[in-house]
Amino acid sequence: MTAAPDPTDATEAALPPAPAGRRPARPASSRLARYVAGRLVAAVLVLLAVSLLVFLFVHMAPGGPEDAIAGTTATQEQRDQIRVEHGLDRPLAAQYLSYLGSLAQLDFGHSYLRRTPTVDSISDAAAVSVPLLLCAWALAMGLGMTLGVMAAFRAGSRFDRIVLGATTVGASAPAFAVGMLLAWLFGIQLGWLPVLGAGEPGIDRVRHLVLPVVTAAIIALASCTRFSRVRVGEILAEDQFTFATARGLGRGWIMRNAVLRNAGVQLVTLGGGIMISLVASLIVVEQVFNVRGVGSLMIESINSQDIPMVQAITLFVALFVVVVNLAADLLCFAIDPRLRAGLGGD
Repeated sequence: MTAAPDPTDATEAALPPAPAGRRPARPASSRLARYVAGRLVAAVLVLLAVSLLVFLFVHMAPGGPEDAIAGTTATQEQRDQIRVEHGLDRPLAAQYLSYLGSLAQLDFGHSYLRRTPTVDSISDAAAVSVPLLLCAWALAMGLGMTLGVMAAFRAGSRFDRIVLGATTVGASAPAFAVGMLLAWLFGIQLGWLPVLGAGEPGIDRVRHLVLPVVTAAIIALASCTRFSRVRVGEILAEDQFTFATARGLGRGWIMRNAVLRNAGVQLVTLGGGIMISLVASLIVVEQVFNVRGVGSLMIESINSQDIPMVQAITLFVALFVVVVNLAADLLCFAIDPRLRAGLGGD
């Protein structure tokens, strides 16, 4: 009795042979893992370059930390003793290699002025700056995207012109001017909110951070609103939106499937860029409202030439930028499968 033919044999026979000398493509997860590994290696190189540049710039600055530590009445012998205690009398190459050795052990040094680990001071300052940064970012992104989408759906209307005009003014206004105007209006004239300091933890801190958050958000709001207005307007001009409208689909379906799906990658990239730009804006905002955050700590450390503190803050800011960029890229890969396919394979 003859056995029935196996259908899988015929299927395999019908498949074209694989090209000679070519390995099968790697799975998408493997390609993504290789991409992340490459980005991490690049991040380490960036941090090394930042540490070297900051180290050289700080040491090239006129004067030295001994002047800030000892004061103007100290003798030359006292200044020399301070330099020996902190190893500042050694060659720059030896100091930098010693600094890298400490970083390899996750030791970011001790502040010259505070005599405490730099990480402790940065953690205390970050407890103020991080909520300020996140709230300003969320306010700018949420309100900016809302205004941009509404203006795009009402293109050419009075509302659209008002939004574009207001964002133009907001984009051109410097952060210190916006902060001083808000402090004068809501803090001095109306007396609704405090204008100086970060307050005590709890509701008092929330009240103190309202004006700094609004000031930082206004600066970033303009970019988010204008970008959302332009990008969503481009999508609404495409044929798929016309077809969806002709079929009687609701605005909610159009927003989810036509607008957000096509503009999602650009909005995620924009969000990462705005968060990074807010780091620089907070330095000015914290100075205007006398908020003791990371920006104020950075300015104070530069003025006093507290070398370990300046180096530690700069490294943490550079690490933050690298992490935000990597997180934005990974989120873009999750949103758009075409980007994952574009990673390629061997």
